[in-house]
Amino acid sequence: MLDYVKSLLSFYSMTKCKPIAILFGGVSEEGAISAASARNLFKAIDCTRYNPFLVELTKDNTWKVLGEDDVVLRERPIHDLRGVGEADRHPYDFDIAIVLIHGAPAENGKLQPLLEAQGIAYSCCSMKTSCLTFDKQLTKVVAQSINVRCAKGQSLHREEISTFHCTLDFPVIVKPNESGSSYGVHKVDSKDALEAALCDAGKYSDKILVEEFIIGREVAVGLIQLNDDLHVFPITEIIPEGSFFDFEAKYEGKSQEITPAPIDEEVKIVLHNRAKKLYEAFSLQGIVRIDFFVAKEDVFLIEINTIPGMSAASIIPQQCAAYGWSLQQLTNHMIDSVLLGHGVNQSSTI
Repeated sequence: MLDYVKSLLSFYSMTKCKPIAILFGGVSEEGAISAASARNLFKAIDCTRYNPFLVELTKDNTWKVLGEDDVVLRERPIHDLRGVGEADRHPYDFDIAIVLIHGAPAENGKLQPLLEAQGIAYSCCSMKTSCLTFDKQLTKVVAQSINVRCAKGQSLHREEISTFHCTLDFPVIVKPNESGSSYGVHKVDSKDALEAALCDAGKYSDKILVEEFIIGREVAVGLIQLNDDLHVFPITEIIPEGSFFDFEAKYEGKSQEITPAPIDEEVKIVLHNRAKKLYEAFSLQGIVRIDFFVAKEDVFLIEINTIPGMSAASIIPQQCAAYGWSLQQLTNHMIDSVLLGHGVNQSSTI
């Protein structure tokens, strides 16, 4: 513990009021959600310690360093966030990044090697872990190998839609294999409605999943690793107005989110243990959110969110408040996690 405190003190002496990039945007459909997350965290960051900048990644893979009123202070190519190729010195030579880019290119692991090549420490999972968790089918394979149950399902390429034969009983859930924020996710009650749902899911991913519809309670477990302590936040139960937690339920207020969830202590222990097992097995880094269904027969993994939403409406800020942490404390802990993970977990293998 003494070495840990010394390392943090040394780190803070180096980073006090140094610039920190809060990255948002990206090329996926989740850009607006990413911006809301970044702006919420930006307002909460401790400016006595850090000099934060909102940095947007545009659709054409250009970094825009933003100032007051979103004035563009500098534009940089995606491979040079630090501005190494610039002749002048400036107050935004970033060597720490809080990554809040939902979807590509961060959650799928493509951004991380670019940051590592520039010597920039980052808050999210490694390239290898992100590539794995962004692929929902592969995530299920690994989870089941460590005895974490997942929904039964089938997979297909979008070119196979017209010939696909569903062997599951209806209703089923159709979703893109590589996408987030419930884009392209549908509950399908009959065979007649299946093809339209598959076509919509195919807009967001080449590969599509069709899974059994599990009757149960949907819950979310947030976690963050600090030193040797894996902090597990109070569990949130998600009660959608409709039949499942779709985009409208997530982002347009059409759900009720209860934190802490009113669940039995025995079920809570199971959820905590499963979440911890997944965090370790997937070599997760920083703050993550893992979603489950709690059914009569067992607990089923839904997905692992390696860059969870941080907007005012997001689940993680609610859980932190219930845990006794302010959003500013959470931000400090995220930066602590960057220190502890940079060069360790971010270079590890699964």
